[in-house]
Parts: sequence; C-alpha cells; structure tokens
Amino acid sequence: MVEGGSEYTTLSEEEANRLVLEHQGWAESIAKSVARAWNMDWRLDGLDGAAMEALIFCSRRFQPERGVPFRGYARKRIHEASTEAARRSRGWRRGSSATRRAREISAEMLNMYPELRSGRLPYPDESSGYGEDNVRSAVRQLLVGATLISARQAITESSPEEAMDYKKLVEIMAKMEPVHQLILWKVYWEGSSMRSVATEWNTDELNVIREHQVLLTYLQKTLSKGSPPNKKLKVRPGLKDVAIKLKKSGSEGPFSALVSKGESHG
Repeated sequence: MVEGGSEYTTLSEEEANRLVLEHQGWAESIAKSVARAWNMDWRLDGLDGAAMEALIFCSRRFQPERGVPFRGYARKRIHEASTEAARRSRGWRRGSSATRRAREISAEMLNMYPELRSGRLPYPDESSGYGEDNVRSAVRQLLVGATLISARQAITESSPEEAMDYKKLVEIMAKMEPVHQLILWKVYWEGSSMRSVATEWNTDELNVIREHQVLLTYLQKTLSKGSPPNKKLKVRPGLKDVAIKLKKSGSEGPFSALVSKGESHG
C-alpha cells in the first residue's frame, strides 16, 4: 500500500496485525518500565492501553523498505504514549484527591458550625451585631478552621510534600499552652465537639467556645505576619483551672509531642 504518494509502501492489514501480535509483549514491557518509573500500576493506570494504541498506530504506518527495524521505529512513540498516560493518571489522582479532601473539609466544617447549614456565618460575638468587622472575623475563623483540617489531612495521610506546607502552622501551635493545644487537637484532630471537651474538663461550654474563638484569631494574625509572636497567648480566666491542672500533671501538648517526634526522626 502506497502512503501519501510516497515511493515507500506500508504493510497490508494482515501484515500489520501480525506485527502487533509479535510485538505486543515488547510494547507491554515498555509500559511496565514507565509505570515503575512513575510508581504506578501499568494496567490500572491505563499505560497498557496507551502502549497498545501506539503499537497499532505504528504497525499501520510502518514502511519496511526504509530499512529501519520496526522496534527502532515504534519504540519512541510507545514510550511517549505510555508516559503521557502516566502523566494524565497522576493528574487525575491529584484532582480526585483534592476534590475528596474539599468535600471532607466541607462536611467537617458543617458539623463544627451548624449555622452554615442555614446560610448563616458563625459570628464570634453576636451581641455586637452583624457589622462588617464581625463578618470579617467570622470568615477568618472559617478559613483558619479549614486550614487546621487540611493540616490534619496532610499529616495523617502521610503526604510528606503537603505536610511540609503545614510545618510552620504545627510549630506555632506547638509553642502554645497545653490547654490551647488540646482544644485544637480535640476539635480538629479527634473531631470532638466543644461541648464534649467542656464536659471532659468539667467546665462551662462557653469557656471552651470563647477560648476557641480567641485561638483562631491568634492563629490568623500569626500566620498573616509570617512569624510567631514573642509572647504566648494567655489562657482566659474560664479555663485557668484546667490549664493549671494540666501543667501540674506535666502534660505535654499534643503538637509539642508531634514536633518532638518529628525532630527525633529527623
């Protein structure tokens, strides 16, 4: 078969099909090699199909009279097709992971702030009205809360690259008072409600809610400045007794323990 007016001819369909059968295992070996390099499964991630498509394409375009061996002619295209399939698969994985995490964050935020279900913002101080400053404060509180959930996901899912992004946040929390660390840990890491934390500490729920609001404001300001303040955030009067008991028991804050563990493995 003459192709495009060329003096060289391509193979007949039967001959091309025979080439595909003869070189199928070889094309799959290329797909497997690429999959290993990308730390993927050559079948589950679609590299086998990409390699076969490239092999079939090359068999239809191959012109023996040019004197180039078929494998020499087809190798580059099969390798490129397999690599492109790996690239697409990785992009899909990341996209799917990001979508899943976003949904999980949304679900947790709705549980944490039931007001959102009815379209209301969780105002830190409803007695001061719904002015612009209060709205901004509520939005900042939500953003910091979402950041804390994201940090937990990155750390607990053992994603070193993403965990490093939240290293600064964890180090800032590790320098807080143990009682402050525990509030953040119980609410964002363990999924406890502020009511259950208050019950565990035998204190009024409002004490925990107000301390939590102060903590989020502190974190937002600290993160926006890019460096931790010189002084620790003071514990409000409502939780002073809890803070004293924790210190007397020698309890180490969970984020302090997390940082210490990381340094010991570093």
